[in-house]
Amino acid sequence: MVLMTMLLAGAAVNVDLHQPWQAAASDQVESRVEAKADGRQCLHYDFKGVSGYAVMRRSLPLDWPEDFELAATLQGQGDANALQLKFADASGDNVWWLNKPGFAPPAQPRTLRAQRRSMDFAWGPAEDHTLRHTQTVELVVASTGPGAQAGRGVVCLGALSLVPRAPLTQPPQRPVLQQQGAQLLVDLGRERDFSGLLLRWAQAPAKFSISTSIDKRRWTPLGAETASHGLDALFLPDAHARWLRITGEPGMSLAELRLPSPEPGADADWPDRNAMLADLARRLPQGTLPRAFSGQQNYWTLVGVDGGAEHSALLSEDGALELGRGGPSLEPQIRMTDDKGNSRWLDWSRAGIGQSLASGELPLPSVHLVWPGLQLDVTAAADGSSTAPRLLARYTLRNTGKTALALDMQWLLRPWQVNPPQQFLNTPGGFSPIRQLAWNGQDLTLNGQPAIRPMFKPDAVRALAGSVDREALQAAAPLTTDLRDADGLVSAALARSLQLAPGESRVLDFAMALAPRTKLDGAAGFDAIEQAWQQRLGSLKLTLPPGNEALARTIKTTWSQMLLSREGAALRPGTRAYGRSWIRDGAMMAEALLRVGETAAARDFIDGFEPQIFASGKVPCCIDRFGADPVAENDSHGQYLFAVAEVWRYTHDKAWLARHWPRVQKVVAYMDKLRASTLGPDTPPQARGLMPPSISHEGYSDKAAYSFWDDFWALRGYKDAVQIAEALGQDAGPFERSRDAFAGSLAAAVRNTAAVFKLDTLSGAADRGDFDPTSSTMALDPAQAADLLPPKLLANTFVRYTESALARADGTRPQRDYTPYELRTIGALVRLGQADDAQALLQFFFKDQRPAAWHQWAEVVMREPREPKFLGDMPHAWVASDFLRSALDLFAYERESDGALVLGAGISAPMRLAGDVGIAGLRTHGGRLDWTLLRTQTGWRLAIEQRPAGTPLRLAWPDGELPRARLNGQTMKWEGRELPIPAEARSIEFD
Repeated sequence: MVLMTMLLAGAAVNVDLHQPWQAAASDQVESRVEAKADGRQCLHYDFKGVSGYAVMRRSLPLDWPEDFELAATLQGQGDANALQLKFADASGDNVWWLNKPGFAPPAQPRTLRAQRRSMDFAWGPAEDHTLRHTQTVELVVASTGPGAQAGRGVVCLGALSLVPRAPLTQPPQRPVLQQQGAQLLVDLGRERDFSGLLLRWAQAPAKFSISTSIDKRRWTPLGAETASHGLDALFLPDAHARWLRITGEPGMSLAELRLPSPEPGADADWPDRNAMLADLARRLPQGTLPRAFSGQQNYWTLVGVDGGAEHSALLSEDGALELGRGGPSLEPQIRMTDDKGNSRWLDWSRAGIGQSLASGELPLPSVHLVWPGLQLDVTAAADGSSTAPRLLARYTLRNTGKTALALDMQWLLRPWQVNPPQQFLNTPGGFSPIRQLAWNGQDLTLNGQPAIRPMFKPDAVRALAGSVDREALQAAAPLTTDLRDADGLVSAALARSLQLAPGESRVLDFAMALAPRTKLDGAAGFDAIEQAWQQRLGSLKLTLPPGNEALARTIKTTWSQMLLSREGAALRPGTRAYGRSWIRDGAMMAEALLRVGETAAARDFIDGFEPQIFASGKVPCCIDRFGADPVAENDSHGQYLFAVAEVWRYTHDKAWLARHWPRVQKVVAYMDKLRASTLGPDTPPQARGLMPPSISHEGYSDKAAYSFWDDFWALRGYKDAVQIAEALGQDAGPFERSRDAFAGSLAAAVRNTAAVFKLDTLSGAADRGDFDPTSSTMALDPAQAADLLPPKLLANTFVRYTESALARADGTRPQRDYTPYELRTIGALVRLGQADDAQALLQFFFKDQRPAAWHQWAEVVMREPREPKFLGDMPHAWVASDFLRSALDLFAYERESDGALVLGAGISAPMRLAGDVGIAGLRTHGGRLDWTLLRTQTGWRLAIEQRPAGTPLRLAWPDGELPRARLNGQTMKWEGRELPIPAEARSIEFD
């Protein structure tokens, strides 16, 4: 209370660190607090080979002033990890933090300082994120984030202080410039915080330097002397000064000086280099920078090899290539000069732009840029190993006009990714520093590594430091030696002059390194790459009537996207934002891959994930290069058991299954403990006996919930544990009892939740009463638990969803931003006999593929396609698996209740009437399935070319009048809207 009173009085406060701190840590991580004699509090940690966190915490009630400076003095030893200083409110649910990724404890005391603008709201259910009242403080070392090395170490907190500051309410005055020979003295009017400096020169010096001062007597240099380029932008995070002094040469003058600042009423802030680049994009001609910095959303696709996600490339919709994860981009632009010497740039902003894939479906993407009389096609592919792949790029210029063209073709290498600046998870998008470039006559090298090899001799290779302006780059000197820039603002241009007669084409190829060990030699292998993918994806053959090209092509493309997104054996939902391996995503991707014959990919994923399971039997939500993540997500356990069982059901490899048996037993025991923890009086009555609250469902990241998503997965896990035990001849009795008890609790919870919240649909969580049909699909598949649900609630859930979704599709209800995880509902509708609705929704989702020709979805689809927002990964491999699983369900799905394989449940009447429909090469639990429904003059003929041995087949006729079915001339009997197919049947006539 004394501390709060002093803060309110405006006094600086030094926190007494002697009060006791408590240590805590995530699973298998060791931590302890040591109080030093000099008052320091030291957190010792050892990550023991897993990912996680170590923390020391204490009570510290604070009423935060309107503005402040927080200072923490730290020292210690250990590798770089994320250092977090957290403040939580009395509930513990709402957290604010100062987060420093890649922080290496300094051997000597170092003070970190933060003002209000640097203290971010981390998470919590509070709608008002303003930092006002907190109750506890934590110092955390977390083995996550860029630069994290995990291991062991110690961090000591030597001082913690909070200094109130008078909040600024008046905008700063305009700077006053005074010329003093070779210097410009800038009076800022008062001490100011600013984040950068933008100089537009009226008369530019060759070079200049800048110093700052508080008192006009002591001056501090802001970096080294730098060359001027007409328009210069200096990124200066946390700069503070009263005076600026610009030193250059006599006669220099400024047309404009701006100080981006976080202060009220100041110029737009530059909190990062992306903001600086966006400011430059507004001031330079459109097309100079990518559309991502011009307030427009850009789209992209993935280029890589199977298992090489960590070393993959991106191709933007506008033809720019990102050289590896987080790397800079190479963008083609053309400079045309007319006979009067006037030049203009041909770039994305002036082009008609389209996209395509090789054969319409293979992962060799192209971008087509069209200007009057000229077309440029950019095609990308990758080959080589997953650890050192090679990126190939082909640029084909075509004179489509009637007059000869003289072109200056240029490839601009500049310091930004294709991954746009609004992307913030895991691999923040936008700026990508280039700190060193060299040209050896054959290769352009980045940071000492060969990176780009043109398969032709450029006419010129130019480079400069400190500017990204293409006009400044044209005036730059040829690159003959190393060019370095500590700020990472190096750019280069490779140029080739071309003469194209009418109708003439010219092809120019590049090879680029996506990893340090990549070999750039060898001819471009586009044909070989295309043939390899054609062979791999050709094992599944589809028969569809005209008008269903998007369905057929997206099946093949999403299949390849899952392979490109995996890192070695680890299945990943993405390569940038989601460059980690989740058991949740992986289990569903593994099921999809098993159905198209990618058995090794599914099996290897489980083999790689299994050793990361905690000794307690807790299945981590995800793993990365730091180890297992300890965040409690209670769907994980059932997903692991399901994935193991699925591999067994497709391979029948008992020796493989036996290797996983010890871990299966531990996981089930851990699930039993979780279930037992919710049987007490502290649990809401409707959630008794379920999985405890968790944040596995992304919609509950604000606060953990009793998610039915977790429970349907847990039920699936219990079911699969029984099957695993039986397959291995083990005692399945304990697992059966757990399964049945949990199923009873789940059935009661669904009914009771509806009663508590007065619902006529299924709820997403037992303690929220929310409507979440995408989550509820889990009840149908993979849980196959429809028999536990009140039929009315189940039916109403998907009637309500379908009505809403179709209203969005036809425009009668406003479209909103959404996640294409909704593709799961296609499979749910198929199982509910609503093929027509499933097909209508597929067409709706196809319209949101961006770009349409690349047959992909991002994690987020926006209502306004060009509004810049976070998209997750593009393509998103978990979304791809949701589509692929649902798309294959149209043709056949496995039904647990009777062991049947149901054919054609998603084939609507219009599809049947339009032509032949079928699939060949589909893998099932019993083996391969090939079937076709052929259109005849009198009706249809069902041809069963190959059927899984011992598996009952049933043909579904989901809508329309039931035709007469005849086998060998004998009429067959329909059972409802399904026709049992005898084991000997190979051809059935329908009329």
